[in-house]
Amino acid sequence: MTPESRCSVLLALLLSAAASAQSEPEAALNPDVLGTRSIVACDVAAQACGVAVISFPVTSSMVPYGKPGLALANQMLPSVELAHDIIARIDSGQHPQQALTAALAPPGTDPQNRQIGVAIIRNNAVQVGQYTGQASWTERCSLLGSTYAIQAAGQTSAAVCQAMATGFERARGSLALRLLESLKAGAAVGQDARGERSGTVRVWAPSSQTDGFTYYIADASVAGKRDALLLLESELYRYLGQMARESPANRVELDPWTVMSLKWALKETRYYRGPVDFQWTTEADQALKAYQTANVLFPRDTIRSSGKVYIDWALVQFILRAQDGSVQSAAR
Repeated sequence: MTPESRCSVLLALLLSAAASAQSEPEAALNPDVLGTRSIVACDVAAQACGVAVISFPVTSSMVPYGKPGLALANQMLPSVELAHDIIARIDSGQHPQQALTAALAPPGTDPQNRQIGVAIIRNNAVQVGQYTGQASWTERCSLLGSTYAIQAAGQTSAAVCQAMATGFERARGSLALRLLESLKAGAAVGQDARGERSGTVRVWAPSSQTDGFTYYIADASVAGKRDALLLLESELYRYLGQMARESPANRVELDPWTVMSLKWALKETRYYRGPVDFQWTTEADQALKAYQTANVLFPRDTIRSSGKVYIDWALVQFILRAQDGSVQSAAR
């Protein structure tokens, strides 16, 4: 057989294999691994809207949609076309609930298998909308508040929605931290029936809040982790403390135990060389500034008022939770 003949035979075999592969049926969607709980909310004072979601398989690429002034949770059986249709209708002036109803009305939208929550800021007020299909997975629930929408399906308990609402309303701090507290409150009474391995918290705001380089003022996500909620909390504090501007809502009094913990962390990274005690000193303040100069996009100062020292809690948590080697240490 000539070299040319060998090439012809090999090409025929490859084409035959490709045709055979193309003729094989595609795997069907397995809905049994779907099931999610989430909250969408807006904060007029901060001009921010966000989503917090936790689930079993994956969340960051499927559930959260948003932009400045709008947050949407697209779950149960996620549909990118449906999410974009709802957003387009809202942009045209429709109320979120009206947009949801209209988007789900046409044949083929499969509304019985959808679960969606939307929150927007319009005319300096929050508007919300929500839909839960009746074919949704076990222990489904939904709850609509004045500034938020909570929805869940595929859970171990339908009580998660009320727990999440209570957690959100009682929480303090920026919108991102209140969204996280809502997820944590829900975990105390029920979770995804298969376990919770993935989570996302995203908050959108006008780009003026980030010097024009992004719309995110909070962005944290984990996937495929057994302790997803715990890791999500650390990732959120990393973003808020390292990448975002300080939120006045997160400022707290610097108590003695936090002083000692901060001094220890700053000493471990070689920015602080003084005693590890309960007193916040000028030397500690200088060490904190040096740490931020090397590691933080928007450095922030402590504030002294009426004999007390105040600090950004997100910055504190970022420093205390930073893993070895994840931040720049001072030179020896």
